[in-house]
Amino acid sequence: MQKRNILFLSSWYPNRIKPTHGNFVYQHALAASKFHNVQMLYVCLDEQLKGKMEVVQSKEPFLTTIAYISKSKIPLIGAAWNNLRIILCYFHLLRGVKNEGFHPELIHANVVYPIGIIARLLSIRYKIPYIITEHWTCYHQEAIPRPGKLQQRLTRLAANKARLILPVSEDLAKAMRSSGIQTEMAVVYNVIDTRLFVPGNPNERKKNQLIHVSSLDPIQKNPSLLFRAFSELLKWKPELQLHIVSDGDFSIFQKEIKDLNIERNIVFHGTLDATGIAAILKESALFVLTSRFENLPCVLIESISAGVPIVSTNVGGINEIVHASQGQLIPSDDQSSLVSAIKEQLSRLEEYDSNEMHQKATEKFSYQAIGKRFGEIYEDIIVKHGS
Repeated sequence: MQKRNILFLSSWYPNRIKPTHGNFVYQHALAASKFHNVQMLYVCLDEQLKGKMEVVQSKEPFLTTIAYISKSKIPLIGAAWNNLRIILCYFHLLRGVKNEGFHPELIHANVVYPIGIIARLLSIRYKIPYIITEHWTCYHQEAIPRPGKLQQRLTRLAANKARLILPVSEDLAKAMRSSGIQTEMAVVYNVIDTRLFVPGNPNERKKNQLIHVSSLDPIQKNPSLLFRAFSELLKWKPELQLHIVSDGDFSIFQKEIKDLNIERNIVFHGTLDATGIAAILKESALFVLTSRFENLPCVLIESISAGVPIVSTNVGGINEIVHASQGQLIPSDDQSSLVSAIKEQLSRLEEYDSNEMHQKATEKFSYQAIGKRFGEIYEDIIVKHGS
């Protein structure tokens, strides 16, 4: 595989303001960097910044430049001025990396709106083709909030000018087509570190420990359903524990948890890095997800790679990765089905082959697997552009 120069851009990316923002984009860039020269450029507004701009660069694991720019709060025109400065900053950063000898052969944008517009402008100016990976759930009819009409038009414009769209699930591809995006699509799944997420010692697994990892968004992730079901499960098995990992606001659920009398059986870990999540997964019996809408949650792939069976709502692209050999899917917002499924799965934990689950995850979602898939796509687009 020929090593290519790939410029990564993204609407979301981990930064000092939001350390977990778009961490799945980082993982995709890392997968691509295993086979290609990757440079990431990201610009974000920083309300606390005292100067006009601060640029932070790093060389490992791939070249990354994050520019923080001050946020204008001028009524009415402030938002437009901020957007213009972000666009100009991307042009400035790209000129800088080109002057340093990095000449992109392809722009790989992530999350169509708004970075797709900037990718389009850079593509026109520098004659570089661009593709876009999409992760956002906003194309689904049940997603809340729904994008406004202007955002929808700009999204279609940027997406329909791309050489290729890479949704992270077949379900998302279908939703994007329904929204009016006509560009050719090729599904490339999310990627995880399958060397980190490995099965633990079966003798050390806590058979009464459930785990939930999410943002705890009240609408999308629907944690209230999980809490109500857990309250019912404790009547069946009082020794159960629910471990929650989240960077969301857990405090807003305290009254609900207290009213359900389940606070003693819930362990909240707050925000953990991948190593911390992997450690809890190794000792957990079952992963539970109660989302109302999703694309392809990385946490489910991590759970499969760690050999931990899953009970999840059957929404979005989840049924593309979770099969009978990895767990059980239930209808959304169905408490009785959730309780029954958790009871059933806890009673048949010994039937799951953790090593087989890990092997399948490695074959489909590892850095090597996704990196090679990106490489095939990059080569095809670059060769066609040059011919």
